[in-house]
Amino acid sequence: MQGGELTLRPSAARLLESMRDIGYSSESALADIVDNSISAAATEVRIINDLDVDGHPYLAIMDNGRGMCADELTAAMRHGSRSPREAREAGDLGRFGLGMKTASFSQCRRLTVASRVAGRWEARCWDLDHIVEHDEWLLQVLDRDAISRLPALDSFSGNGTMILWQKLDRLDALGPHPDQIYEALNVMFGTARRHLALTFHRFVAPEPSDDLTRVSISINGAVLEALDPFARLMQPQSDPHELERLRMGNGEIVVQAFTLPHHQRLTAAQLQHLELGSSLAETQGLYIYRAKRLISGGTWLGMARRSELSKLLRVRVDVPTSLDAEWSVDVRKSRVWPPAVVRSRLRPLVERMTKNAQRPYTWRGTREARGSGMPLWQRVSERGAIRYEINREHPLVRHAEVRGEDSADLDALLLAIESTLPLDSLFADVGANPHGVQQSSLDAARIEQLLAAFVEAVAPGSDSIPAATAEAILQTPVFAGNPEARALLSRLRRIEP
Repeated sequence: MQGGELTLRPSAARLLESMRDIGYSSESALADIVDNSISAAATEVRIINDLDVDGHPYLAIMDNGRGMCADELTAAMRHGSRSPREAREAGDLGRFGLGMKTASFSQCRRLTVASRVAGRWEARCWDLDHIVEHDEWLLQVLDRDAISRLPALDSFSGNGTMILWQKLDRLDALGPHPDQIYEALNVMFGTARRHLALTFHRFVAPEPSDDLTRVSISINGAVLEALDPFARLMQPQSDPHELERLRMGNGEIVVQAFTLPHHQRLTAAQLQHLELGSSLAETQGLYIYRAKRLISGGTWLGMARRSELSKLLRVRVDVPTSLDAEWSVDVRKSRVWPPAVVRSRLRPLVERMTKNAQRPYTWRGTREARGSGMPLWQRVSERGAIRYEINREHPLVRHAEVRGEDSADLDALLLAIESTLPLDSLFADVGANPHGVQQSSLDAARIEQLLAAFVEAVAPGSDSIPAATAEAILQTPVFAGNPEARALLSRLRRIEP
């Protein structure tokens, strides 16, 4: 056989069926479509679903971007319409020229794109069943009549583009009844809402330093609120670390860490917001952005280990589109891996940031032991180890000794309490549900009983105590949050000025 070349075209039917399963979830597929809208300078993206006139479900993503003329639309429907080696504008969220098609086919068998410029509609359609039947790349060009019958198009005004998903064969509905279909769509949108609010949070609620145009994203008329993982949009705000810049080739990587507010400073709603559907411990780490769009979040990429003491640390890494190849950004724009040279420079930054992020916990521990009031527990740091001890100089302990308690027995009791402190359970409970961990509240009778023990310990046999001592008692945590404590103390002892 003579040597030479053969033109070997892939089977359209087999290739498109295979491309349906490259790993898109429904929420990541929707995010890929929103990427196109933002790249087209849209300021409004509307996602809606309903049943068409024949009772079949559809999903439409509509934007008010610049739209496409006939030739542009045909080019956009080509698989591999852009090479990943082509230089893209800084704000272009595309990469391979595959996203819209592969994302759509992962969820449906019929993809229609309709676009309007200067009042003129153009529409193209890939119907997977039609392609399979002919095993050919047959792109349908819709005429005026076919375009007029597209669902949801009557709600459009001005320029823009509509991505229409029909034949939603991946929709996980219990059956064909409309209520079952709507229920499945609601479940899908419930997951998508959080994903989109997090992925595009910097577009939905831009910070001044981002220099982005605000984009409104809605699902069935409900506008998304930004899900900001860095607590920059709430009070109290996170503590920003120093900005770091790493030069690489023809791009600059910008790194900034944020230490979240301690959970005791947050409301239950704020804490739930920052947990991102999981927990603070599980969502710590690097959050990598490409053109301000979140690609990957909540991972240290092997540069650190998840730790309870670093669970408040989140690190924002901004990567320009010019470094896509070096960072191995995939088709779905949901996976990224920094090159070795970047990891080597990021690792010492991450180590320093994790040490700084531990301060809210270690500082709070020291503060509890040395703060105002009469704390019974004290934190002891010795030779790199930390333990918690009962303060042997506490008035209650000293008073027990003065009253003739056997010092050996008393010390044994205190040692038993200290050595059996259930640290593992406390650690797990605080990590999983910090607001749910709280000692039972004391009623007035128990508060008075405990106050009586305190005043007898600090002023035995006296009918009065100095005002400074009284304030020290009242500032002790068990009394500090009780509005009745001061009145109860006044009944027990006269407070000297």
